[in-house]
Amino acid sequence: MKHPFHLLDLVAFKKVSSLLAGNYKTSFHGSGVEFAGIREYSLGDDTWDIDWKASARTGKIYIKKYEEDRERKVLFVVDTGSSMQFGSGDKTKEETLKEVFSLLLFSSTDNNDPNGAYFFTNIIQKIHKIEKDVWHIQKIYEDFEILLSQKERAESLLSPVIENLCEKRIKNHLIFILSDSLELSKESQFRSLAEQNDCIFIHISDTFENTLMGENMHIIAQNKNIFIDTENEKKREQYIQERSIEIENFRHTITKLGGSYLALDESKNIYEELFLFFKKRQNAGL
Repeated sequence: MKHPFHLLDLVAFKKVSSLLAGNYKTSFHGSGVEFAGIREYSLGDDTWDIDWKASARTGKIYIKKYEEDRERKVLFVVDTGSSMQFGSGDKTKEETLKEVFSLLLFSSTDNNDPNGAYFFTNIIQKIHKIEKDVWHIQKIYEDFEILLSQKERAESLLSPVIENLCEKRIKNHLIFILSDSLELSKESQFRSLAEQNDCIFIHISDTFENTLMGENMHIIAQNKNIFIDTENEKKREQYIQERSIEIENFRHTITKLGGSYLALDESKNIYEELFLFFKKRQNAGL
């Protein structure tokens, strides 16, 4: 298999990778500390850290010890459903997805972060547990390409994946959700996930889906030629307005529940958009 680094502009990759490193250590929310045991109280220790149960049991004053968790576990939740095959021009959503996923996966690896992945359609297709190993990363990307190579794929459903992550009580992870979905049927589950982790939803779309304007009137979707009439200007404008409202409502829902949101399509410079997104987060101290 050709190494997936061939997809990356290495100069841009290094710039984004270095920015991600700063974000991991300073900007992503979460406690960042892990309980490391107890020890006897010393003069100058913070009384807020006193372990009253241990102190009452032993008759001595003990405080809780904490250590900073410097490793940020990175989990990718990636939509490999049939709608990713759609493209109105020379580039499909699938190709945009590949570009985004490659950049984020190898940027986090370059920062020495342990990684894992969930690939899903209407069901969870493949799970890779969190590990830190170059062969593990290679296997994640190989499975990603294998799943995308399948011509017949089901439509994706996001909610079962969110439900699965909540059931596993995942905490203190950086979670990238890469999907074209605009459905979040169980908001309480996403809120729970976002409270325990840093969730970034990256919405992959095609400009035609949002504007009904593209290079080709005949477009390929799920391996079928279909024709969409865009000559009715009134209906097109109505569609654009409704689509814009739908996207804004979804973005608002994600942020209201504690997540972050970024929209990407084939017309955008992926490196630049990611760089600006993380730079903004870093400056805001999120």
